[in-house]
Amino acid sequence: MANVNAKCPVRRYVYVWEAPVRISHWLNVFSIIILSFTGLYIHYPFISASSRYGVYVMGTIRYIHYLVGMIFAFSVILRLFWLFVGNRYSSWRSFANPLKKEDRKIFFSYIKYYTFLEKDPPHTLGHNPVALLAYIVLFNLFILQIITGFALWAQADPNSTLYSLTSWVFSIASNQWVRFFHYLVMYLIAGFVINHLYSAVIFDFKTQSGEISSIFSGWKPERNH
Repeated sequence: MANVNAKCPVRRYVYVWEAPVRISHWLNVFSIIILSFTGLYIHYPFISASSRYGVYVMGTIRYIHYLVGMIFAFSVILRLFWLFVGNRYSSWRSFANPLKKEDRKIFFSYIKYYTFLEKDPPHTLGHNPVALLAYIVLFNLFILQIITGFALWAQADPNSTLYSLTSWVFSIASNQWVRFFHYLVMYLIAGFVINHLYSAVIFDFKTQSGEISSIFSGWKPERNH
């Protein structure tokens, strides 16, 4: 039995991603897809209003965009809340400390791995430090996208509470610049999604770290070595 255990690469399975983290992740996935397609149509309405789709196509698309935008905002708030109350893998406690030598070593090891200079990076149960840095940037884009999106929506009713909360955005940039920024960030997020899919699948296959399965089950393997 001892020999078998010595050869087994997995020591145990650890519950890493709690339910709110997984729920937020999948809400973000579906929200980004729907918001991107509806946002593209709002930017470039390619369906004629006189077609068989009805005479209020833009209104329907905008309604879906706003509705999913609220779901997306809820999802981001849920994940940010869990940043303070979640377990050690999904909270701020997982952040690398640049003042610690070991954390710096792991960070640069993953930099080398992603730039094809190292084959076997250290095994991490939560987010590796490079991926975590990318997620911090991503969530800042999420927040900016939500703020600009709600500001643009609120313009429909300048007397609304939403407009009073978001009108400060237009003191920084004009309406057209806010729209352009909102549209541009969509492509930045889409680029991250493509890279995320590629990296997660490749990383899972090469390191057998359970990246893909863990976002469904929450469990990841902890290696013996």
